[in-house]
Amino acid sequence: MPECAWHPGVETNVSCRDCGRYMCPKDMVESPVGYKCKECGRAKITKGGVKPRQLALAAAFGLVAAVVAAPVAHFVPFLFLGPILFGGVVGEATRRGGGGHRTWHFAAIAAVCALAGALSVGLYWPFRMLSLLTLAGPVIAAVYVTSASWFR
Repeated sequence: MPECAWHPGVETNVSCRDCGRYMCPKDMVESPVGYKCKECGRAKITKGGVKPRQLALAAAFGLVAAVVAAPVAHFVPFLFLGPILFGGVVGEATRRGGGGHRTWHFAAIAAVCALAGALSVGLYWPFRMLSLLTLAGPVIAAVYVTSASWFR
């Protein structure tokens, strides 16, 4: 029978889901996908399951979507339809760029990207700087990222 990687002499049949090392009940960390060793589980606990690469990709995807979608959203003929579509596009791009996470990290990134995209349109059309798109777009993007099924 295999022994615990941290406590030699303690027999166990439970292995870590990530690294495959055997562990005793003292070294187990419960996760949504099963038990992990204390080293693999610690990485998820301290970072909340979000990697810096995912945050960077989410910001890049959200910013590109915001800069591209903001000029188009300003010309949608209905008053509230433009900000809703704009926020949804930026939120979805941020969520997909971040690997599908729906945490507050990605909601904040989506809101900042939407605000940057809406303000970038204000550089070309200064009279639209304080439009509904600038005010409502970031809120809608953040709500879209964190909602599980509101817009689906």
